[in-house]
Formats: sequence, C-alpha cells, structure tokens
Amino acid sequence: MNFIKEKRELVILVSLGILLLIGGIWDKQISQGVMNQGSLFGTFFQNYGLIFPGIIIFMSTQIFIYYAKESNLSHFGKGSIYFIAIIAGLYQIWQMIKIMLFYTVTSLNNSQNNQPIGAANNDGGGAMSFPNWFFPALVILSLLTFVVGSMLCNRWLKGKNQGELNKLVLVGLGAIVAVYASNTIVDVMKSLWGRFRPYELQNSWADYTNWWRINGANGHKSFPSGHSEQAWLALYLPLFVDPLKKNKRQRIVILTSVFGCFVAWSRVRIGAHFLSDVAVGSAIAIFVIYVVSRLLNQRLDGEALSE
Repeated sequence: MNFIKEKRELVILVSLGILLLIGGIWDKQISQGVMNQGSLFGTFFQNYGLIFPGIIIFMSTQIFIYYAKESNLSHFGKGSIYFIAIIAGLYQIWQMIKIMLFYTVTSLNNSQNNQPIGAANNDGGGAMSFPNWFFPALVILSLLTFVVGSMLCNRWLKGKNQGELNKLVLVGLGAIVAVYASNTIVDVMKSLWGRFRPYELQNSWADYTNWWRINGANGHKSFPSGHSEQAWLALYLPLFVDPLKKNKRQRIVILTSVFGCFVAWSRVRIGAHFLSDVAVGSAIAIFVIYVVSRLLNQRLDGEALSE
C-alpha cells in the first residue's frame, strides 16, 4: 500500500515537472494557438469555477455548529460558537455568490457591448456598472443558499456519534487552514511574479516572460492561476467522508480531479493564464491539501484519523 501511495505522489511530481517544462518552452505558442475569449467553455468555468472554497468553509462552520449543539458546553460557549460559525458561514456564501454574479454581469455586459463574452478584468482594475437587480439577487441567493445548505449539512451530520464529530471538527479546522494557506500563497506569488496575462499581450507579445522570471509587483497577476488553485481545493472534500467509505471517497477524488482539470484548461482557453500558470496554481492546492491531510494523519485514499 505504501508503495502505491509513493508511486502516486511520484507521478504527480513528474507530471508537474513535465507541464512546467512544456510551459517554459511553449507557453506563448500554446496560448496563441488556443486562446479565445469568446469561448463558452472558458466563460462558464471562469464564472462558476470558484465555488468550492466557499462550500468547504461553509461545511466546516456547519460542523462546528452541530458539534456545539451536541456538546455539553455552557450556554455562553455554545452561543459563541453559533454566532461566529453562522457569521463566517454566511460570509463565505455571500462572497461565493457575489463572485459568480460579478462574472455573470461581466459576461452579460460583454454580450450587450458586442465584446467577447469571456473578456474580464481579472485583476480588478476596471470600473463596472452593476444592474439594479444585482444587490437584491445577491441577498436572496445568499440567504437561500445558506438555508438550504444548512438543512443539507444537518441531514448529513445527523446521527454522527461523538467520535465521528470529533474527527470532523479536526477536518473542518484543517479545511480553514488549507483554503487560507493556499489562497495566501497564490496571492503573494501573483504580486511578486508580476506576469502579464495572455489576453493582455494580444496586441504585442513584447512583455511576455517565462514562468521562472520574477518581475516584481507591477499590477499584472497571471502567475500562478487562482482559479486553478481554488478549483483543485475541491480535493479536500473526500476528507469529510467517513474513512471507511473508500469507494465513495475515490469517486469524489475522481470527480473533483476532473473538475480541476476542466477549470485549469478553461483558464488557458479563455486567455487568462498560461499553461505553467495553471500547473503551479493546481500544484499549490494539491500540495497544501496533502500537507494538511498528513497533519491530520489522514490520506485521500481512506486512512482514518488517529484516535
């Protein structure tokens, strides 16, 4: 079993090395050949590919709420956990819906102005007017998603014994670390590398740089890909599943890996990132999840948390 795990980890490292080598040689040519800001495939995953970090954090807050409800804590202790977890969970849902609506409005505006539907200022430097329905839709969808999500999580957690809840609390805490650690790493690297995005270079490729060149903070944030990193954070979801349910875990790993690949390729397709950008963004999320799962004494293939 250990040999299989080590072989799997080696395959991932070798694959990353190959992608970075390909990107170092042909990043520009690949983007020039496949980039299309009018791609519906690229637009869909640009608009809705950032969903999983919010879901993961929300699930964690629901675990904390259910754990507090089933515990022997004082009323003040339970109330404190309820308050913090509800605020944090609602905030995550709010942010998730807000990002999806933002990109949706961008696509609608592009369509109305006869621009490529996937064209977007990914670094937030441009002003955009929002329709009157934006804020009401944000409020309604956020509250509805929070209520439905809470009901589903309560149904999932119902019947869990104390030992299972104790393990899930640790998994929930690990989820928060994984999401914020990987996001922080990507944000710092984006600012430090200062790499131009492919769509910024369409008229002139004079400012193109390879992935290993650090340009410093200049407002350009192509390397690494945040969408890819956040999509691959979905790989944390199997850790919420009972370690004894190995087949279910494996299915989730496969589905989330396919999703991560789709989002990563969509970023190259729509011209928001180079191949090396999405490779490193994906690798950061996978590495952070691997480290956190090891700290929890748990692997994605079903090892149980130590008692």
